[in-house]
Amino acid sequence: MDFWNCTTTREACIRNVVFEAADKFYKMAFADAVRVNSAQFYGQLQVERTWENARKPYYAVWPSIVPMLTRLNLDLDSSLIQLPLPALCIRFPKEKNPLAFDWKDEPVHIRCMMMGEINEGRGLSILIDVGEGMTDGEGFGVPIYTYRNFRRKSGLTVEEALREIGSNELAELGVQIPEELIIDCVRLCCSLCLLENDPSVIEPDVLSKDRGKFEQTGDEKYIDKAHRRGKVGWNVGKRMEVAPHYRRPHMTLVWTGTGRAVPKVVPRRGSVVHREKVEKVPSGFGG
Repeated sequence: MDFWNCTTTREACIRNVVFEAADKFYKMAFADAVRVNSAQFYGQLQVERTWENARKPYYAVWPSIVPMLTRLNLDLDSSLIQLPLPALCIRFPKEKNPLAFDWKDEPVHIRCMMMGEINEGRGLSILIDVGEGMTDGEGFGVPIYTYRNFRRKSGLTVEEALREIGSNELAELGVQIPEELIIDCVRLCCSLCLLENDPSVIEPDVLSKDRGKFEQTGDEKYIDKAHRRGKVGWNVGKRMEVAPHYRRPHMTLVWTGTGRAVPKVVPRRGSVVHREKVEKVPSGFGG
């Protein structure tokens, strides 16, 4: 299955023959964001730079698990939503993508999302990409995201924080994503942050030429090889696409750990066959 990927502002500039070292580029870009008084663009650049420094990690989210994660009732403290990585790209498939809507009689899909920390850890910035771009008329395309912030505060539940999310001053510009779909996207991001490290739900992605050997052996050398080549990612829900492996699965929120104080999103299944391999834990990478 083929997935979309995030294109950062710096990558768009590189594609259009604007070559600058990362430090120099971000210094200039941050100055531009300050000059035009755009706190949102400044925050986007912060998330993009963090993601680049973390070697561009991603979750490739397969279609079957999306509705399971967007339907979860997350009645827990919002401060418990913690990113598994410094910044993370959420990638969706180019086909059978359930996160879709119509805009001006044309189908539009949520292609990917970027998550990063904001406000000194008091919230998450979520950048939603539907393929919009800004051009100077000569092919210079910079991605345009829909911005939403998720507030984390002790005593504020995830459900309450989701109800706080509304439109912003840029909501009427360009493609307008339905608000209920935006809430689904933010809920999905929160659910992904709570995923248990269950290899039947989340497993490392490897180089395409090594996938068959990795499936057969589970040898971590293929994960290490992928990381050395700059491919740092995990498949989420891939096994749920194969009917013989899963029968009537769903996801649920449970409390684990000492005193049942740690929330985790785990699978509940009618039955599972051919459960394989224990993979590297996604949390803690780069830490």
